[in-house]
Amino acid sequence: MAAVISLRPADLDAMIAHALEEAPNECCGMLGAQDGKVTALHRALNAEASPYRFSIDYREQRRIEEALDAAGDSLAGFYHSHTGSPARPSPTDIRMMSTFFGPPYVHIVVGVADRDHPDVRLFHIEEGGATEQEYTIEA
Repeated sequence: MAAVISLRPADLDAMIAHALEEAPNECCGMLGAQDGKVTALHRALNAEASPYRFSIDYREQRRIEEALDAAGDSLAGFYHSHTGSPARPSPTDIRMMSTFFGPPYVHIVVGVADRDHPDVRLFHIEEGGATEQEYTIEA
């Protein structure tokens, strides 16, 4: 069983705010962590500018990875939003992320189809599917 990752309330709020700001397009970003705790949330530009998919330009991804390294963080995973569908990885998400970013990386999907009741879920994505994982909220 995979380790549980810990998120700060401010990180959840920031991901939801990012999703709502970018709607109807999907938002995306990267997560830094130390010892199973998310320590950094880095917004990224959705190079697709699409309500149906996202990608992060490799130069921006590299810049974020360098910032994580400089802070002593490791790449924990990614987040993106679904603006009109449930907070579950789509078949496109699974195809795109499973090749290079399977476990141990986490994938957070922020569902904002119901803007008043956002849904935040965490997954491990592997070839063939996505498995929902638990996360904790720091007090």
